[in-house]
Amino acid sequence: MTRKDPLLLLQEGAASLGISLSPQALSRFEGYLQELQTWNARVNLTGLKSPRDMVIKHFLDSLAVLPFLDDAPSLADLGSGAGFPGLVLKLVRPDLALTLVESRGKKAAFLEYLVTLWQLPGVEIIQAHLTPRLAKAWGSRFVAVVSRAAFPLKRFMELAAPLLLPGGRALALKGPELPHREIEAARQRLASLHLGVLEFQENRLPVSGEARLYVMAQK
Repeated sequence: MTRKDPLLLLQEGAASLGISLSPQALSRFEGYLQELQTWNARVNLTGLKSPRDMVIKHFLDSLAVLPFLDDAPSLADLGSGAGFPGLVLKLVRPDLALTLVESRGKKAAFLEYLVTLWQLPGVEIIQAHLTPRLAKAWGSRFVAVVSRAAFPLKRFMELAAPLLLPGGRALALKGPELPHREIEAARQRLASLHLGVLEFQENRLPVSGEARLYVMAQK
């Protein structure tokens, strides 16, 4: 049995999520794959090497977040790395006002390169080591704040809460085996952060069927 072309895999996986990729989005995803491989040869952007793995474990993993954003007009992605999930979501939600926060200079440079290459409007890239104090200084600006396994859950909530507008939602992408102690540590901080109760949603990725756990809290 032959393995499917990565872009066809992306299209089919996106379709299973109810997402139709425009020709422009497909073209950009193709370029994204190429740039990931080129940059990865000299900068450690991702441990994945094959385009197929990048499509499944980065692109489709990121796209699976889309239904949980509803129609949020603004999003901050904390610890964005090579753009997952934030930049991927921007390619299918061009109207999204997006801020990517990344502490590592080489990864931030990669994000800047892609945003400039595609001339994407409405994208802000901030190279910073984010702390709760810095998040408070930035203030409430976002309807949604997301992070893909970049922080322990408690730390993520401490960073996300000051950035959220009232009614906004923090969304942490975690693996299925999230330790109970990590959940409880976050729960104990929610009231002081003016966040509601934790909500949990299990999900499975297209193609691979890998399990994901989304942990959410509303301000």
